[in-house]
Amino acid sequence: MPQPVDPLTITVVRTGGFAGLRRAWRVEVAEPEVDMWTPLLDACPWEEPAASAAGADRFSWDVAAVHGPNGRHARLGDGDAAGPWRELIDRVQADGAAVAPDDLSESGCG
Repeated sequence: MPQPVDPLTITVVRTGGFAGLRRAWRVEVAEPEVDMWTPLLDACPWEEPAASAAGADRFSWDVAAVHGPNGRHARLGDGDAAGPWRELIDRVQADGAAVAPDDLSESGCG
């Protein structure tokens, strides 16, 4: 009997802006589709420090990707959410579901 495989879970949390609101999105990807997300995840510079600083009325982003025991996390300023990061954020928002930020204790983004 095959063992169940943990899904790839990607969580995006956006905070800040004019009203200082916090919004979150999460997508859980089953094993056959993980390969379609891997190139996008690998294109993001997870280990590089954010270049832009937080500022008044700007958004900041927390992005986490967890697959089994492996996880990655990045905190980005609004100016850093470009290129591969923007593609990843947009895809999670489009393919995932909005979640209550209080429900993110396990994601590494809360």
